[in-house]
Amino acid sequence: MEQGKPKAVVVGAGVGGLAAAARLARQGFDVHLFEKTHGPGGRCNQLRAEGFTWDIGPTIVLMPEVFEETFSALGRRLEDYLTFHRCEPNYRIHYRDGSSITFTSELTAMGRELERIEPGSFKRYLAFLAQGREQYRTSLDHLVGRNYSGVLDYFSPKVLAKIFKVRAHRRMYADVSRFFQDDRLRAAMTFQTMYLGVSPFASPAVYGLLPFTELGVGIWFPQGGLYAIPLALEKVAREEGVRLHYGEPVERILTEGARATGVRLASGRTVQADLVLCNADLPYAYQKLLEGAPTSLPRKDKLRYTSSGYMLYLGLRKQYPGLGHHNVVFGRDYQGSFDDIFERFRVPEDPSFYVNVPTRTDPSLAPPGQDAVYVLVPVPHQNPHLDWKVEGPKVRAKVFQRLAELGYPDLERDTVVERVFTPDDWAASYNLMHGSAFGLAQNFFQIGPFRPSNQDARVKNLFFVGASTQPGTGLPTVLISARLAAERVQNWARQAGLAQALSRTPAPVQAEVAA
Repeated sequence: MEQGKPKAVVVGAGVGGLAAAARLARQGFDVHLFEKTHGPGGRCNQLRAEGFTWDIGPTIVLMPEVFEETFSALGRRLEDYLTFHRCEPNYRIHYRDGSSITFTSELTAMGRELERIEPGSFKRYLAFLAQGREQYRTSLDHLVGRNYSGVLDYFSPKVLAKIFKVRAHRRMYADVSRFFQDDRLRAAMTFQTMYLGVSPFASPAVYGLLPFTELGVGIWFPQGGLYAIPLALEKVAREEGVRLHYGEPVERILTEGARATGVRLASGRTVQADLVLCNADLPYAYQKLLEGAPTSLPRKDKLRYTSSGYMLYLGLRKQYPGLGHHNVVFGRDYQGSFDDIFERFRVPEDPSFYVNVPTRTDPSLAPPGQDAVYVLVPVPHQNPHLDWKVEGPKVRAKVFQRLAELGYPDLERDTVVERVFTPDDWAASYNLMHGSAFGLAQNFFQIGPFRPSNQDARVKNLFFVGASTQPGTGLPTVLISARLAAERVQNWARQAGLAQALSRTPAPVQAEVAA
């Protein structure tokens, strides 16, 4: 421990862990971060093979202001660490009936596309955007962006009014259907809940903020791919004095009574600490790293999990200019496919999927004249009757067949590098319970104070950051999680009498999310 500095141990170098570690260091803690792999990123990681580069998990940046707030709070400018490119148009959607639509933030072009699909829809689209903006601002400023002391705080008259204002009490698909009659547009304006791994038929209507974020604020892509984000946060963390220990898995979070005392590494070494902040996925942490500890362990049978993803990472010998950076391909039976994934736990017969071609924006991610392609097929999380050695090849064949039908019959033949990721890999590589790629689901009873807290109720110096704790999943939300966890730590430090030791170091820069 540095002389006079309280010591914090952070478990995991995902985006949330890195951002929280940097914030704690800026508060004045002596921060040591332990990560089982040999580099940063967690699910926001990178795969390289034979000159091709793919992002493993997230592929788009939404809500850039949240990224700006993170760097500003750390006394830095985002543009000094990351270069964001706007993706325009946003993406092209292909339907089973042979029709397609291009989503764009350019209103005139978007109006033409909407009117072509459903005459008279553009005026309602503008109303939909206005509602989405209200949901976006209210959620970011007053709901997602703050800590709650408990359920009563969440359901205070002031907060309750905002919950109704953003329509969090309604279902996403039904709410969107008030604006659009054509099923194709209803699908196009609701599939974004799958960024959170939840069905639009079950998710709160507040997630109408997602299509608004895409269309009103824009879709962005960092130079070098999404992996540039954890690399940038790693650099800031080092600059703030965080000591990063890669290749050192944490085997156990140690507790004595109602106090965390540090961690035990897989090597057997014990590291003492004044507080522990865990970026390992919360359900895994409670069930594996804290098994038997006197914590407020969430009941396993009450937790609901997100979907998973079957992934194809393809390196093509040539470029396919007909594929944009972002492409969405819908199968038949939109609602039935979600019922298959979330209720029946089976792969849809005709799956929908997403195709990402990052070389459209950053050609350096493949050899000259070639394309890197990422395919994500939403599938159920692990289930006893799903064998991915059997299911995987079936899904793969359907993807290539559908792409052939869309006018790319040689794409499989032109694949020179191929890597596959299944729900089993998500579970094994990132300690995600049931291979749920997005962590805990965000239905109404797993948001706000109903979501597992970023501070344990009994072990007060044990904190959490990441997708499965408050406020939720997604890169911007995880960055907000880091801020909220750091605020909890600061409050705890005052109560624990550590404020004087922390005050000897420069105070963190205060920054608010722009209104």
